[in-house]
Amino acid sequence: MNKLFTLLLFCLFYLASCGEEKEEPAAPQKTPEELAIEKLSGPLAITYSLGTLGYVKRNKIDESKFYPNLNFRLQGANKSYTTSGAPDLFDASGNWEFVGANFDKIRLTGSKPAAQVDISYTKNGTDLILVFSVPTPPGGRVAALTGSYEIKLTGE
Repeated sequence: MNKLFTLLLFCLFYLASCGEEKEEPAAPQKTPEELAIEKLSGPLAITYSLGTLGYVKRNKIDESKFYPNLNFRLQGANKSYTTSGAPDLFDASGNWEFVGANFDKIRLTGSKPAAQVDISYTKNGTDLILVFSVPTPPGGRVAALTGSYEIKLTGE
């Protein structure tokens, strides 16, 4: 009877040990750049708009009335952007890249005044604040847009 009890006990321990869960391999950690892209453009893309709570300030003067339909869409996967409602300031589309190793500035491709300049950004919840300066162009071309900009947009 002792041998039968011991055999039964051994079988129970064996069966219990077979039911252990296997550990799933850890998901690869994202790089600081991947985290910054996700913060800025979400998993796929985020469209930011002026809305009623946003603003466009140039040299600390509110110029939102000139950009009532401003939209700025950032895609992360291919680092592209599209804009509407501000054709004098932004190109309709292009690519963007991070500037520096802190991932707190971007630069847009294109030929409009906001292109090829370092744009600092702050992301608070769904709000995106862009800060940049448009230098006086050679020959004074489009000098009316020269100045320091602060643009607050809300993501959808």
